[in-house]
Amino acid sequence: MAQDAEYYHNLINQGYSSEIALQYTQQYFPHFSLETKEGPSIGGTKSEMHPKGCFIPIKAHSLFKVLLDEHFGQTSEQNQKMNDLIKMFQAIWHHDLHNNLLDLKRLYDRMSPNNSSPNYPRETIVQFLDVFEQTLTDGNWDEISDEEVQEALDGEDVLPISLVVRFDEFRVKRLYKLGERREVVERKSLFGLRKEKFEVKIFENVISVLEFQDEKWFGESKKRQRQKIDGDLSGLHLRLFKDVPHLDLEIIFPNTSPSMRSLDKVKIIAPLVGGVFSLGMKYIPLLFGGASGDTSLSLLGGILAGLGTYMLKTYTTYQKTRENFRKIVAKDMYFKGLANDETVLTYVVDLGEVQEVKEAVLAYVFLFCQTQPISEEMLDEKIESWLEQRFDLYVDFEVDDALRKLDKMRVLITDDAGHLSVVDIDTALNLMDEYWDNLYNF
Repeated sequence: MAQDAEYYHNLINQGYSSEIALQYTQQYFPHFSLETKEGPSIGGTKSEMHPKGCFIPIKAHSLFKVLLDEHFGQTSEQNQKMNDLIKMFQAIWHHDLHNNLLDLKRLYDRMSPNNSSPNYPRETIVQFLDVFEQTLTDGNWDEISDEEVQEALDGEDVLPISLVVRFDEFRVKRLYKLGERREVVERKSLFGLRKEKFEVKIFENVISVLEFQDEKWFGESKKRQRQKIDGDLSGLHLRLFKDVPHLDLEIIFPNTSPSMRSLDKVKIIAPLVGGVFSLGMKYIPLLFGGASGDTSLSLLGGILAGLGTYMLKTYTTYQKTRENFRKIVAKDMYFKGLANDETVLTYVVDLGEVQEVKEAVLAYVFLFCQTQPISEEMLDEKIESWLEQRFDLYVDFEVDDALRKLDKMRVLITDDAGHLSVVDIDTALNLMDEYWDNLYNF
């Protein structure tokens, strides 16, 4: 992302409105604009820059601060009570989802690669995946389709490397994404003489769920055994990555082989071809020029020695290129990796918890401040419009899920006409306190 665009989006994530963020950004980058004559300076139209999804990427504390300051004022008594109500929402959902986390860890324990000898029946992995996918759905994750994976394999990569993934080595392969944005990146071509800019799709969070084939499967073929990556592959492997370009999605797989681009192949083969041509031009005429036998043998030896040197140089260049490819992937993955195995479960549940609270608080505040009867559809539109105006976010707000949460807490009121409202803050605090006190009644 360009420096001006990055500065702008950092302000948005801190809670500034799009108008104020634009003003501040233009103080440091006078030529910055959301859209220019050549096209959007930060890649695509607004809707393309912020593809609509259910995920609310703004930090919870920034969201709540702007929401309460705008509706209640910074120092009012109502503002303080709403902060207390938010704390109760957070405590209750943390408690409820903590139990979900314990269930996930219990199911995952037998199939974790960290287990000294993972041993589990197929029905266990099916049961775990069902619970795990439901948790992801509650946290607004989406599954990455096979079509998106194929687009990544077919498309031109952002990183200067192409990889071949051996998909047949997986018994289970599931990929999930959360958050998506567009960025303009720069790539060099013609040996660095030309620079071109193009727009790419970035998955902000990606989870891979992989289970490899067993040892028997790898042992059925020498090729499979030769390509098998080192180490114990047993168990169900969970990995979490951040900021993965769609077209470079293959870098998250552990069992890849570098596939050299045409330019890299030319760099390797050209010295060999040039060397053979040079040797031919120098020695072939002498061989057919009637030289003596001894001289011919000497010339032949010189040709073979020179040819061997060029072949060795070509092989060395090939190995060096492959090693450079591996370094590129390793370096990129070092900064993109966030969590492995059990820690992925904690991250997913924590992120889902925050999303649940954001949705519930947004719905409660907008209903509380509503002076006219409002329907579910009107509430949905009102919250989505506010998120767009205040944070430049294009969110498909899950209003039905938010109302379900409020109803569970007994703070939602629905009249015969289907109009919505909520109890006052004091009553809501009492209801929450009562709910909390009765969580355990042994």
